[in-house]
Amino acid sequence: MTETDLILKAINEFFSETGILSEHFENYEYRFSQESMSNYIFETLENKKHIFIEAPTGIGKSFAYLVPSIYFAKKNNKKVIVSTYTINLQEQLLNKDIPFLQKVLPVEFKAGILKGRNNYLCPKRLARAMESSNTLFETEEQLNLEMLYRWSRETKDGTRSDLNFTVNENVWNSVCSERGICTLKTCGSENTKCFYQRAKKELADSDVIIVNHHLFFTLFDGISEEREGYLYNNDFIIFDEAHTIEQVATDHISPSISREKLKYHLIRLYNQNKKKGFLLTLPSLHIQMKIQNLLDLNQQFFYTLRRQMFDEKENRQNKLTARVYEKNITENILKPELDSILNDLRALRPVCKDDAQENELNEFITRFSEFNYVLDDFINQKKNDKDEDFVYWTELSSTKPDSNVSICSSPVDISEFFRENIFRDNNTSVLTSATLTINSNFDYFRKRLGAEKLNEVKLESPFDFYRQVKILIPKNIPEPGRENTELYSDILKKWISHFTLMTSGKALILFTNGTLLRKIGKELEEEFRSHEIELLLQTPGVSRNMLLDKFKSDINSVLFGLDSFWMGVDVPGEALSNLIITRLPFQVPDHPVVQAKMEYIEKRGGNSFYEYSLPEAILKFRQGIGRLIRHRNDQGIIAILDNRIITKSYGKYFINSLDECEIEIVEDFFDPKED
Repeated sequence: MTETDLILKAINEFFSETGILSEHFENYEYRFSQESMSNYIFETLENKKHIFIEAPTGIGKSFAYLVPSIYFAKKNNKKVIVSTYTINLQEQLLNKDIPFLQKVLPVEFKAGILKGRNNYLCPKRLARAMESSNTLFETEEQLNLEMLYRWSRETKDGTRSDLNFTVNENVWNSVCSERGICTLKTCGSENTKCFYQRAKKELADSDVIIVNHHLFFTLFDGISEEREGYLYNNDFIIFDEAHTIEQVATDHISPSISREKLKYHLIRLYNQNKKKGFLLTLPSLHIQMKIQNLLDLNQQFFYTLRRQMFDEKENRQNKLTARVYEKNITENILKPELDSILNDLRALRPVCKDDAQENELNEFITRFSEFNYVLDDFINQKKNDKDEDFVYWTELSSTKPDSNVSICSSPVDISEFFRENIFRDNNTSVLTSATLTINSNFDYFRKRLGAEKLNEVKLESPFDFYRQVKILIPKNIPEPGRENTELYSDILKKWISHFTLMTSGKALILFTNGTLLRKIGKELEEEFRSHEIELLLQTPGVSRNMLLDKFKSDINSVLFGLDSFWMGVDVPGEALSNLIITRLPFQVPDHPVVQAKMEYIEKRGGNSFYEYSLPEAILKFRQGIGRLIRHRNDQGIIAILDNRIITKSYGKYFINSLDECEIEIVEDFFDPKED
């Protein structure tokens, strides 16, 4: 038997009815799809290929990709990079799945999490901040710095998540690890006390490294012709929750800049009002005087942009985004002063007292150079000069008159980026999720990600949906249109109440509109209270995790949730016995990126509704539906309060995306005219 044959045998025995899993889990049930997935992945790794794997909820996909990946990595001296979208999955992998495998697998392996460097404290920066605290910080910030110093003597990993007190943002940004400041040269000695450099060294010896999608695309800078791997020279990548990677990658390809971000970093250089800042540590009086001018210009630039893009446009009162179609939408009054300050900062390098101070200075130079580039690109739309399809827009943080203003850009099509960088020959990527197909095929993601050559596997669900789920669809509920109409809101409220009381709570109600969620929640609160049902609402400032914990612990509670509750929510058992979807989750085509993607399709002779809007809605719909059944013993109802699913020709695509189960069309149980 070859080594490969022995590994395949070990993998299959691990998942078998009498294998390692069955020995350690009471009431273990063998899942054919789980074993098949592990075999497909091992074969993909052996052949240096790329693959889509749709793995429905309940298969146990984390073990299915970890076990073959660990065996392959150890055999070939490679690293497994596992990239996830949600923190919940990261925690499951690190705190549950990987420790279990380290205990039971016959091969030893190391695993760790890679966090963004800004999450780590840099002891050398902390020491310098302590020395210059009077120059850099106000009294309250100095007290916060003292707390950080005491914490630094006790913490084991030195990451922000280990803090047991609230840290001031300005203080943390002055002591955390930064590119160009906390370097291998300055902080990477053999016995380094630097938390980031130490973590990097430990991960260099790790076989399994966990990251999130955002960090992966932040660190990833493309693959050179001769290189194998993504973040390391000898790695391969598993994208779990892979249905989210297009959006995350898009966010990282083009940076944005805002009024407050530019202001914040200018004040870090020098704050005239408080007489604090980095420049006070250098002979820089002439630059300090320019900072205030640049702050004034920053305010003026973004005020003018806001007035042009929002205040002077009709019907902009409630819009938070405005697309920029033409070049030179406003004058770049910031560029001359940014150029001047950058020259002045570069001239300070010879007077820095040591390498550490020069590294701090260089980081400011790099950051303001990037700001300068983003501003110039936005005004001149330089990327469009390269015959690339880019969309540019301005964005408000809220409708308040003084809210923050950002300038943003994004590529419309990133298929070539994935084709050239992720799906390269001699590299391996596995893209897995519970929702990767539309109408049982992978065509949508193939096209969007340039994944024409990927292999594909669609695994069977381990659940018996016909026994476990019943879907209820009201026949005559009004079609959702203008969601602020009183009639629609009133009828929707009555259906929500009706279906919720059917199960005495235990319901997750998914909304697509925050205003409607709050309005109906307020109107139903008293009625639910009379039935001893606690109503939990996702509103600004309320912790999502706190809501979920309450929902799980109070078995009869009801949770009204928005976008973030459509995916990544795991509530097995009776606490979630009823899922109500208030409307089919079509994106409102008013965001510039959505508009641009639809225009891109139409310009090439396609149908933007069927090629973009509908597939995106079906994927989100499938994610939402997946919240109900998380275990073989779970049972419940799903109420879909949008009759377009049975009245519109495209409704069949939503129905076809569901596993076979009983569907009942519900007649009216009340006459709205009577109320």
